Amino acid sequence: MDQLLDLAPPFDASPRFSKDVAFAFSPGKTAASSALVKPEKIVGSAAVQQPKAFYGVATAGEPIASQLFTATADAKIWTSRVSMHLDREVKNRLFRQLDSLHDADEWVAGDTPVNLESYKSCVRAILYHKINSRPALALMPSGNILALWQDGDDKLSIEFLPGNRTRWMVQSVTGGEKERAAGNAALERLRDVIAPYCASRWFSGS
Repeated sequence: MDQLLDLAPPFDASPRFSKDVAFAFSPGKTAASSALVKPEKIVGSAAVQQPKAFYGVATAGEPIASQLFTATADAKIWTSRVSMHLDREVKNRLFRQLDSLHDADEWVAGDTPVNLESYKSCVRAILYHKINSRPALALMPSGNILALWQDGDDKLSIEFLPGNRTRWMVQSVTGGEKERAAGNAALERLRDVIAPYCASRWFSGS
């Protein structure tokens, strides 16, 4: 198993969000309240460079629209290979998210299309932990997938790293006091690691 990355303080990278509000609402909230789902400035240290992994690697001189199409198509092709294990609605939401995150009309110069290996980690987490809730998804400047859940002041953020690794941050409010924790975890350990903070409740949408 790959060695876990050290936690990279501070969480200072601004993710790019999908417009699909079906993902954005938290348990107990309506789609109309999706604007409440805002990230802290989460994970993304300049010292940690994630590999760019696409089946059809886009070249620097390739038009951005072609790069976005290639990255989106590669992620969808890979998803189709494991689609027999995915609920159809989950697969459809993932495809909508990919399309929204790679909207050429709203693309910011300098951002990186989805890192396929990060996306694979995200889908594997959905399958392994049977995640049936609908987090807001965002794209980090590095191309990594970021999933966020929020219920009032309680928040959970997970950045999916290549190689079935994750970086997470949780905030919970108990007795009016905010408690925060963050760390790294192998994908299969994720639910156990965040369980002490009652954060795993979001995996089942409860």
